[in-house]
This record gives sequence, C-alpha cells and structure tokens, in this order.
Amino acid sequence: MPAAIEINGHGSHDGKATNSGIVNGNGKGRDSLSAMGTPQRTDGSPMTDGDASTALVRLPLEDAPQLPHITQGFQSLSTIINRTVQTSYGKLLELVDGLQDAGDAARRKRLMKYLSDTRQQFIKVLVLAQWAGKNSDVSKVIDLKVWMDQQRFTYDRVVWEVMEVQRSMFNAKVPNPDLATAVRTLSTGDPPVTAAHQYYVPPKALTSKDILKTFNNINTLLHLRFNLHEIPPSYFNKYEIHSGRVTFTSPHEFELDMSIADEDHSSQLYFIDLRLIFKPALKTLPMDRLRGELEGRANDILKHKGLVGIYDFLHDFIMTHKIAILRRQFIEMAQGKWSDTLYITMIKRTLVVQYWLGKPGPKHWIEIGIRKGNPEQGIPSTLSLRWMKNATDSRITGIVFDVENLSAEALLKSVIYHHTTVLLKTIYRNLNQFPIFSTSHLDLQLATDTSSLSKLIVQLTPSRNLTVMIEPITGRFALQRPSHMVIRGENTLNQNYDAAVKAHETISRIRFMTMQEEIEGRARSMGWETLKMLNPRMTDLKKYFGSSTMYIMYLRKKSWSDNWILAVSLGVTGDFWWIVEVADVTRGWTINDAQRLPISGNQQVTYQFLENLEKMVASFITLYTNTRKLSADGIDYRLIPANNTNAAIMIPTLNINFKALTKSDWGANNLRMSLHDLDRKGNITVLVEGRMKTPMTRLHSADLSAAKSDVAFHPRSGTFIMQFVVSVGSVVTDAITERLHRIERLIGFITTVQKYKLTAKTVTLGKIGFIYNRKPELSAEVSFDGEHEMELVFDNPSVNPHRRISSFLRTLLNQRGLTAVVGTLYLTLPLLAALDTIEDNSPEDEVFVLARSSEWYRVEYVKKNFVIDIKLRTRRDSVWWFIHDPMLRSQLQETNHHDSVQRLRHIWMQSGQGFEGLKNGLVANKDTVGKLLRKIHTTIMSPTDPSESAEATEE
Repeated sequence: MPAAIEINGHGSHDGKATNSGIVNGNGKGRDSLSAMGTPQRTDGSPMTDGDASTALVRLPLEDAPQLPHITQGFQSLSTIINRTVQTSYGKLLELVDGLQDAGDAARRKRLMKYLSDTRQQFIKVLVLAQWAGKNSDVSKVIDLKVWMDQQRFTYDRVVWEVMEVQRSMFNAKVPNPDLATAVRTLSTGDPPVTAAHQYYVPPKALTSKDILKTFNNINTLLHLRFNLHEIPPSYFNKYEIHSGRVTFTSPHEFELDMSIADEDHSSQLYFIDLRLIFKPALKTLPMDRLRGELEGRANDILKHKGLVGIYDFLHDFIMTHKIAILRRQFIEMAQGKWSDTLYITMIKRTLVVQYWLGKPGPKHWIEIGIRKGNPEQGIPSTLSLRWMKNATDSRITGIVFDVENLSAEALLKSVIYHHTTVLLKTIYRNLNQFPIFSTSHLDLQLATDTSSLSKLIVQLTPSRNLTVMIEPITGRFALQRPSHMVIRGENTLNQNYDAAVKAHETISRIRFMTMQEEIEGRARSMGWETLKMLNPRMTDLKKYFGSSTMYIMYLRKKSWSDNWILAVSLGVTGDFWWIVEVADVTRGWTINDAQRLPISGNQQVTYQFLENLEKMVASFITLYTNTRKLSADGIDYRLIPANNTNAAIMIPTLNINFKALTKSDWGANNLRMSLHDLDRKGNITVLVEGRMKTPMTRLHSADLSAAKSDVAFHPRSGTFIMQFVVSVGSVVTDAITERLHRIERLIGFITTVQKYKLTAKTVTLGKIGFIYNRKPELSAEVSFDGEHEMELVFDNPSVNPHRRISSFLRTLLNQRGLTAVVGTLYLTLPLLAALDTIEDNSPEDEVFVLARSSEWYRVEYVKKNFVIDIKLRTRRDSVWWFIHDPMLRSQLQETNHHDSVQRLRHIWMQSGQGFEGLKNGLVANKDTVGKLLRKIHTTIMSPTDPSESAEATEE
C-alpha cells in the first residue's frame, strides 16, 4: 500500500496537497496523468480548463467530503485486558477448588496447563497493546479500505443490475393487436375484464364502508371457525376477534394476531403480528430480517401443525428469549456492583448463576431452565427455577420469580433473602436452645421485602446488643456494634464454611467477653478488685461451678478478709454469682466452699446493682460464717427467705433458738437476725430482734429514751433490738450471747427497781439509774458492759451519805446483785445520814466515822477516848442495828469512873418503839437508828453530867 493515496484528486489523508487527476476513480499522481495523454471530448476536441467538466478538479481541498469513520466492532483495549484478567482469575478459582480432590500428578498437570493457557492469552494482549500505539494510522487505513470496498461493490451492483434488465427483456415483445376488444371498447365504451386487466388497471380504492363490511365478514367467519370447527387448545383459550383478525394471548408471554384468506374453515391461518407482553421486551417487532424469517416460519407451521404447532414454536421461542434476557441482565450485574461475586454460565438452554463466590464451603447457585410439560394432558412446558444451597437441592417456597417482569437482580435478591432467612433462623434456633438466649433475649427481624436487610438482634447484656446481619452481595456476616471482640468474632464467622451452624458458639463467646468486660469495668470504678492471678484447681472449679461454665471472674472488696471473694460464672446455662471461701495452699489456691447468691435473670450490671451486690455479698458472707458457728455449737437455727420479691436485693433473715443460745428462758422462742447497710469502711450493720416473755409494763417508754444507739427497747411489748457494726464475715453470735446476758441482767435490775418501787432515771443495756430517796433526792447509777465488773456511782457523791460505803456496795453489787444493794441502801440510809450529821456537827479532828463494811461502822471520839460500833444483826427474823461500846467490858475492869461510860449507861438501859436496851448497848431498827445515834452523840459530847442527861432523856 502506498504511503500517500489520492482520492478523487483531493489528496491524501494527512491533508497535504497532491497532484489532481482522476483515472477510473483511482488517483495515480502527476506522472500517471501525463503518461495517459490529454483527455479528449466525445467529438474529439481536447478538454480545456474552461470546460465545465473539469470543475470538480478545481474544487478546493477544504470542501472535499470526509471519509466515513468506522467504529462498528471496535473494542477498547482496557475492556480486553479486564476480560482477560477476570477470565484468568475465574479459572484460577476453579483450579484451586479442583486441586483439593486431585492427586499430586494431576495437580501438577492441571497447574501447568493453566499457566500455559494463561501465558498465551497475555501474549495476545501484549501484541494488541503494541498495535494500540498505532491505532490512529490503522483506523485511517480501515476507513479507506471500507470506502474502497463500498465503491467496488457499487460498481459491481450497477453492472449486475444492467445485466438483469437485459435478461428480463429477453421475452419482452409487442403483442398482436386485439381488434375485437378494440371494436367493443370503441363502440360500447365498456372494455371487458381480462386476465391482463389487473396488471394494467389499478383496482378502485375501498371505501370505509367496504373495509368495515370486509372486517365484519372476516370476524363472522373467525367466530364460526373457532366455535364450531376448530376449538383452540387450553393454553389458547383466551382470545379476541376484532378488526378482521383473531388475537390469541399466552399469559406473560405474547399476543399473536392471525387471520384467514379463505372462507373455508379448513383453510390456513396466516400470521399477522406478534407482540411480547412481558418486560423488558420490544413492543413491536422491527421490520427487518427477524420479522420476515419469523413470519415465514410461522406461516409454514400454521400450514402443517395449526394452532398447537404455532403455540409450541412461539412458547419455546419466548422462553428461550427470556433466558437470554436474564443472562444479559446477570452479565450486567457481574460487571457492576456484583463484580467478583457471580459466576454465570450456560449449559445448553439452562442458565446457571453461582452467587457468593468468595464464601468458603459448598457452593450456592440457581438454575433457570425449561421444564417439560405433558402434551397429552395439555400441560405446556414452563420456565422453572432450581435453587442449590450448599450444593444440595433446596425447596423453593416464597422466592419471587416474576416471568412477566423479568429482573435478574430482583430474582437473585429474593433467593439471597430466603437464604439469609434460613441462616438467621438457624442461628436463632441454635441460640434459643440455651437459657442465656431465651426468646426475650433474641429478636429476629425478617425484612418484608428484598430492599431491606433481615437481622438478628441478640441481647448480650441488658445494656448491650449484638446485631447479626448478612451482606447480600458477598454473603459475609456483619456484626454490630463494632468492637475488638466483635470484629474478631466476625472474622471467625466469615472464615468458617459452616458458620450458621456454629455461629452460636462465636456469639456466646462474644457475649461472655462483653459481660466480663462490662462487669470488671464497672466493678473497678466502684472500688472492687479483680483477681486476675487467682487460679483455683480445675477439680474445684468443676465440683462447685459445673462443667457448663465457660468463664469465671473473681472480685473482692478491700474491706473483706483474703479468704472471701465473689465469683461470677458465665455459661450457656446462665450467669451465676457466688460467694467463695478460698484458701492459699502451697501449690496455689483451693476452694473450701461456694454458695450461690439468689440473683435471678440476666441482671443489668449498673452502678446501683453493684452497690446492692456489695450489700448482698457482705450479708451472705456474714450469714454463712454465723450459721457455720451455730452448727458447730449445736444451736438450732433457720434461714427465712425474703418475702419482698420487688426488693433490689433479697437477703434472708436468720432465726436462732433463744434458749439454746442463752441457756435461759426469759425470752421468746426465736431471735431474728437481719443484715443491713454498709458504712464507708465496709463494715456491715447487724440487727438482732427479740422479745421478752414478760413485758416491762410499769416502765414507761420514755424511761428508755436515753438508751444507747446499739439497743432499742419497747417495754410494754417486751421487744428489743440490738445493733452490731462488724466487719464482713465476723461471727456475732458470741457478742449476741453476751449482750443477751446483759439484757437479762438489765431485766433483773429493772425487776428490782419495780419491786422496791424506785423511780427509774436511766435505763440502757449497759446502765441503769434510779432514785432511791426523794427528800433529799438521792440517786445511784449501775454500769454493766459485760467486759468489766459492775460499777455503782452516786449522783452528787459529795453530799450522798452512801459515799462512805460505795466500794463495799460495788463489791456487794458484783457478788450478790442489785437487790442486795438496794436493800442495803434502804437499811443504811438513816444510819449514814445520822453519821454525816454527827461528823458535820463535831469539832474538827475530834470525831471520826469509820466504815468497816456496809454492815459495820465505828465512831471514834478522839478527845473523849470513846468508841461506838454499829453492826447489823439478825434478831427474831428481823434486821436490827446493834449499837454498843466494844471496849465497855475492858474499861469497866480498869476503871469505873469513865466519863462517857457513865453518861451512856442510862441509855443502854432504856427501851422504846423501834429500839431496845441491852444494858451494854442497844438494838434499833432502820427508822430509829439515826435518832438514837444523834442522842448518843449528844450525850457523849455534852459537858453536863450524866444525871442531867438522864433527866432530859426521861422528859
């Protein structure tokens, strides 16, 4: 091919000017034109530049028409490269799947074949890539070549047409004149109708009335035919006769127009038109080769097979066409957002579409083909769908396969929707088998249509949910809300070929880890310690927590002792909370005992819950240690469950047998021990409630208003409540016993106060104060705390007469009790009051009062050299004060002129109401002893003589 080609004398493609000249349509250049000589006219004269025939040669090059540019059949290099890469990748996936089941030799052979074929394809692509650099020049050559071929074809066609005219004129000749017809025509003016008439005389145009009449006649003939002579088959039972034609309708497929050309009912029906009544499809057939061929074949079938044949032909044609449309739609999907997820192939007339290519495990695909009918029963073939899930045939229920509105994407989405539903239901069913995933914790939300996604919402904790979805295009699992553990679980599901069956295991692990993270995070913020290093023996874990436990957490408060912890066991059977007693042994930790807490359901681990949990755990630990102590001591007890089911925490109460605990029977049968709040140091408050058999009705409740905060009484009902604030796990039964003994002692004291009709001033569990004399008011207070000896303290001790014998009374109190003390107070009060008067009214350092005991007193008169003893004696079942001079006998032996002795002799000889003389002394009751002592004191201290004193006494 020359480098520059002249066309019509207008130059080459590169636009450069060339020599003009035309020789048979092919430019030969200046040399060729000169070689041919000067062109001549038809009359032999040479042509000149002024002739009109040379005007074309003189046209400017800018006005020359452009060659038509050829683009039909061109493919872009990028498309070729992409197709080659996709094909190579698809064959590589098939190779990888097939290598698993082949031997080593077969694997190598298939691998080498794949490499060789792929190399050849990419060599071709390389060659095309090298040619692509010259595509502009090659395109120009193609345009020129096509134009030249078109010119050559035009020349050949002209020659062929001329020759055809020549051959058709071979039989043409002028006919002989028809004189008879001519005479008739000229004479009558009405030429006869002959066979040649239709060739030379056009028919008259039909009027609207004639056309309507013709159509009505045809309609009548068609009605008669299809009602009397030719009954349409069942699949053509829907038809309409109108406008001189019959229209048969095949639902969701086509409408066929046919008519007749003869009145004979056995004559052939003729094809008129075909309309496709499904989407997407052409509304009318184009007037091209397809219509012509379809019309010819249809008329031929109608001639030989009639309505049955034409239906079978068109029905089969339409079904094949629908499969082709679906295939084209699937290919468009694979080239779009469904890229690398679909594999499309045709097996004869069956369309096979594999979806979710990247998903491990068995393959999934759908098959769209034609299912044969039963002509004998009038059942036609149909377009059918087959669903292969996990390489096994699956039942098709609810999948939307709309054969009227063909949509490959809608069909595939419907299949994937049902596949997703099956997977989510499988996960739901497997999860629902476990107590931790009850129906209330699972929410399966199936989409109402394929435009939305189905999902399974799993309640991991009361505050956190996990949403399980399946991405419809890739088939990958998607878990929400994202977190480190959720992402790891999502990857596990997407790598497992049997993910739906085993998804409950992954979701359970996510649930356990989420629960553990939530509990530990909030517990640490509430001051709990997480014991990560605690690792008990496996045998102990199985023994106490069971084999269904998957995760165990250990928590503890700093205020607890090291041997008590809180364990949280997480398993498929439920979440359980335990108080555990552990011991540190040589080779690790061992569990001595574990008690399950009554926490029901999937609790929301809020800060309030942890606060209540601390109270509950502290209470149960304390209850456990105390019940264990009671069991060891052989004391009967009974745990009473909490009856308030709406309470945030339910702590049982402990009923203890009163008599077995105290070895006494002054109280009611049971003591009720309950546990309450914790203080800031972690100590727990223990309340013990009891009731006395005999209420203290005479003691007003106001009398107990000054009681300690750790004990409360209600005297009239006899109830009492004791409060203990102890560390968690402390044994309080000993403290209860001790305090009950104190209460018993207090009851005895109150009984004494009531017996002697004293006025109670202060009554507490460790102290009782009472008034034992009104004028002047004298009161005493007894303190008893159980740890030390009882103390007796007098109010205003500087003026209280009993201050002299307070130590003796304290000893008496601890030895013989308050009854003996009160009796002593009554017996000694007049005496001590008289002694105070004697001492206060005597000169300083002359009279001394000495208390030897509460029953023996001595009065010494230093200057008088005289001593008087006052002792308590029992005489005639009565208590008397014996007053005498202990030195009287010895003094009489030494001298008979002792002044004091002489002065008192007449007193010892007197008797009266409440006293009696004994010659060497006298006895007096408690009411007269004070008066007699003052009289004796006056006698001793009086400066007068004894006779005067005696007279005064007689008076």
